Amino acid sequence: MFRPSLWANELEYRRTVLKVVLCIIIFAGSIFVVNNWLNGFKIYALIELAVVLFSVGLLAIHKKTPNLTLWSSFFLFAVYTVILIGIFTVAFKAALYTWLFLIPVLSYLLLGITLGNVFTCVYVFAGVAILCKALLGETSEIPVISVVNISLCLSAIWALSYTYESKRAAMVEQLQQMASLDPLTGLNNRLLLDSSFEMLCESLPERQRTVSMLLIDLDHFKKVNDKYGHHVGDKVLIEVASLINETRRLNDWAFRLGGEEFCMLIPDTSEVQAQNIAERIRLAVEKTITIDDIPINISISIGVSHWPSNGKTLNQLYKLADDRLYRAKEAGRNRVIAH
Repeated sequence: MFRPSLWANELEYRRTVLKVVLCIIIFAGSIFVVNNWLNGFKIYALIELAVVLFSVGLLAIHKKTPNLTLWSSFFLFAVYTVILIGIFTVAFKAALYTWLFLIPVLSYLLLGITLGNVFTCVYVFAGVAILCKALLGETSEIPVISVVNISLCLSAIWALSYTYESKRAAMVEQLQQMASLDPLTGLNNRLLLDSSFEMLCESLPERQRTVSMLLIDLDHFKKVNDKYGHHVGDKVLIEVASLINETRRLNDWAFRLGGEEFCMLIPDTSEVQAQNIAERIRLAVEKTITIDDIPINISISIGVSHWPSNGKTLNQLYKLADDRLYRAKEAGRNRVIAH
């Protein structure tokens, strides 16, 4: 489900993590470049220098790039490749293999569960394969206990990193749903209206850049609550929301704005088409429904506005649709006003 504004904090979280990691890599990598150059590993030092320079460039753009996951993938590919080259070309040092411990941590923090699994599996298994190759070498002097320690620590860090990120992602998803969905009807709530409208306006092709707004209000809903109680009124709202959801097209957006007021955003429609859709919804709702064995007559009034012909902003569209909804109420209710 599209939640651009609400997911902004999630992206900001990953940007902050990437910034911290980049600063660490730039600092540590610069030390390793100098150390390896002075110790005669000049090719490896140049490779590390390339990673440091790439990290500096990424640090400069990480706040604004819309392709954060892509750049993070390139960055991790470069860092992990340098780690594997190092442990493959240098004689066994337990301290060097400890850099493998970073792989699951960084992969899940920067890429999430799915892509993080891919990077972790590929590079951890590659690192372990290099370690096993060195262990089985004819002149191997690697203590078996060192291999066991590295393997156990790597497994533990992998398991902890996966568990943390999966639980964190599940909690974020739950919070997103709580924040973006109306708890009574399951429709989108008012928080998503602005961002959904902006997304529709920006994503539609030039020849299809139209969005219609339907502002829907139940007629005489207060009488239902007063006569039958709020528990029956809630069930009426759920039934109307269900009818709206069943009637809308796949690409249409439905919202509960509060109380008995609903809204729909309908992309790629003419004014006549939007009016016809509104009329179809009105007819779908206009019937007697049974709630707790109580027959209740339900009808709705709808005001329709159209972007961009009726306004350039969401507020302009909403005001015009609200004015037309008021006119529908004044004209006797149970009707659509689109002009």
